[in-house]
Amino acid sequence: MPAEHARRIDFAWELGGHTGHVATLLPIARAMQARGHEVRFLLREPRAGADLEGAAGIPREAAPITEAPQLYASPRNFGEILHNFGYQDARVLKQLVDAWRERMWLSHAVVASVAPAAHLAARTLGIPSLEISQGFHVPPPALPAAPLRDWEPAPRAQLEEADRRIVGSINQVLAAYGVKPVASIGDLFAGRAMLLTYPELDIYPERGPVEYFGIPHTGEGCLAPAWPEGRGPRVFAYLYNYYEGLARLLEALARLGAPTLMLCRGLDPALKRRHAGGCILLTEEPMAVSRLLPQCDLVASHASHQMTAQALLAGKALLLLPTQMEQFLIMRRVVRYGAGLGIAAADADFGAAIAELWRDPKYARKASEFAARYRAHDRGAALATMIGRVEAALAAGGPQAAAISSGQRSGSKTES
Repeated sequence: MPAEHARRIDFAWELGGHTGHVATLLPIARAMQARGHEVRFLLREPRAGADLEGAAGIPREAAPITEAPQLYASPRNFGEILHNFGYQDARVLKQLVDAWRERMWLSHAVVASVAPAAHLAARTLGIPSLEISQGFHVPPPALPAAPLRDWEPAPRAQLEEADRRIVGSINQVLAAYGVKPVASIGDLFAGRAMLLTYPELDIYPERGPVEYFGIPHTGEGCLAPAWPEGRGPRVFAYLYNYYEGLARLLEALARLGAPTLMLCRGLDPALKRRHAGGCILLTEEPMAVSRLLPQCDLVASHASHQMTAQALLAGKALLLLPTQMEQFLIMRRVVRYGAGLGIAAADADFGAAIAELWRDPKYARKASEFAARYRAHDRGAALATMIGRVEAALAAGGPQAAAISSGQRSGSKTES
């Protein structure tokens, strides 16, 4: 690409945890870099995903984030989640948006994975922004945002009050830069979101007609070890070292003689020694998921969207061990669909669940149905479509971004 057509693109992640956000953004960032654009990661966890293949070639910086009191121990919708990040306080939110503006001042576009403040900053700078998300953080544009806990009565008046505080704060910040207001939290993402999920996994089934991209190929590791010996089912696992039930799960796998490949960063060395040389291979190096999934019998994970979808596309039954709300909601969708079992309590019987998944073919059958339904879905084409939309956004927004004046930086009127 000629230098005069190259653009600077920021890939942003603000809310949430772990490496999934980086893995999602990485293929698009690499593709745009290969097209001659200047790309950069702005990440909540600056070192997250640094060990993924191809990640080393992309500069990374810390993203602006807020530290706020947890007003809602169990948020009931996305509005209440944003309260836990200080979004209801216009002063705090403006400081956050201004920090993003400082980072993005010379950028021509933003591609975000859960970065609402980056979208707000992009609006005030007059540059395009796109959200690439599995949907949990992209509620439909309604007031209030849809409740997350469909098994509990939804206190609509309380949800509306919470959402109005957030929307009011957002609009105060936008007004400071002369940008038109939003009517709901979901309006932040209207026309900007590319949903990397499937109807079966979308936690907002009431979303209505929408374009689902499914999951494209994402960043993954290179390690593809041989399976250990064992008499039980082959289990591919990706778990967190702080999971309360980890030691008991490992013991259950060992008792079953289940040949297991498990990624677990920061694992207690004592646990590692206890299972060394047995049927469980524990590693902290990212594995080549796409190569190993076809070889296993079932998958154990915390119900992260990416790992869950990859397992279903490979036709594998799932043991899901959620540690937070988004994972719990994905677990419920999978269990309702019939392709796996979920364990919400760390003192549950892991061995019985693994044996059930292995011996009863109904779970793998449902996973195979999912795989067959989306076998014709070209994951490479989905990625190409997303890359095309980023390029189109640059073409539409590049001249405007290039013309940003120092007056606009100080808050003169503009519309997005």
